[in-house]
Amino acid sequence: MKRYIILAIIVIIAVTAIGYLYLNYISISNATSNSNKNYENLLNKTITGTEFATYINQIIDKNTKNSVEKDSKGYYINNNENSIIVEIKFKDSDNIFRIEQISNNGIEKFINLYANLNFKCTKIEYHKKTKLISYMYFEEV
Repeated sequence: MKRYIILAIIVIIAVTAIGYLYLNYISISNATSNSNKNYENLLNKTITGTEFATYINQIIDKNTKNSVEKDSKGYYINNNENSIIVEIKFKDSDNIFRIEQISNNGIEKFINLYANLNFKCTKIEYHKKTKLISYMYFEEV
């Protein structure tokens, strides 16, 4: 009789552990999906400079909250986990700029200069480990 009770307890513990791990996996998967969805909607979509400035602020805030380190130039470093790097190509320049440069020069200045221009996200890359967005590339259209 004791063997059956011990066996039943072991089965209950095993089922509970498997259920916990499954629910934890679903929770992490949903959080990743929700985090990415906001930015995935931008792929191949044209947005105004004002909208783009909002996304710049969101991404910088997210990188700051995630304690993403910066290099000597003040650019966020890809940490292969939760960093987001954004590059922008303007029509009137051959250079590619990072959002950190825009932020350092002032978002207000960017809005004054580019509020009515359009930008399009043409490329998104993901972290291999976490499947979170790691890189976005925008072009002025």
